[in-house]
Amino acid sequence: MNALREKLLAALASTPTANRRLFLFVFVFAMTIGAILISLNSAKPYESTSESVTIEEPSSSIEEPSSSIEEPSVFVHVVGEVEKPGIYIVANRARVFDAIIAAGGFTKSADQSTVNLAREVSDGEQVVVMAAGAQSGSATAQTSAQTALISLNRASQLELEALPGVGPTLAGRMIDWRTANGGFKKKEDLLKVSGIGNKMFDGMKDLVTL
Repeated sequence: MNALREKLLAALASTPTANRRLFLFVFVFAMTIGAILISLNSAKPYESTSESVTIEEPSSSIEEPSSSIEEPSVFVHVVGEVEKPGIYIVANRARVFDAIIAAGGFTKSADQSTVNLAREVSDGEQVVVMAAGAQSGSATAQTSAQTALISLNRASQLELEALPGVGPTLAGRMIDWRTANGGFKKKEDLLKVSGIGNKMFDGMKDLVTL
């Protein structure tokens, strides 16, 4: 650009005065065009070559495993001194306490000590809640209550468990034997039940009746 300017100035100096105005006009015009071209080239917009990247956040919703597995239930017959005796469905491995609650709880006359509330119930079991004895009575009545015999052919599993040495398993065997053989015909039939020996029989024979 400087070299062009010097050449034009030299030409202008050697040009007659009459033509200097024309050369000056051409010079100014050329400079203006050059400035415009330079301005256009320098104003070219910058084109970005970077591409926009969309980052997707991972889903935070985690499906929890289904917990709709149903546990088996058992049927329990609750009778005696409860508010609503009847047959109730309770959860598997429920306790006697749960069956009593399902039946409305104890009555005011119930003897709660006659049942083991912490024991697990079994399907088809009958839970019997006895009435409390008279708080004030004759010695004869108290003696009679203490010596009440348990019927081998009519007693529930809970009543059989009251016999010395008899637990839930052995009481269940006694009921199974009674059902399979049409009942006990004599006290000595207890010896035919698996788990009852002579010593245990001697301890319970005076506490039972047919």
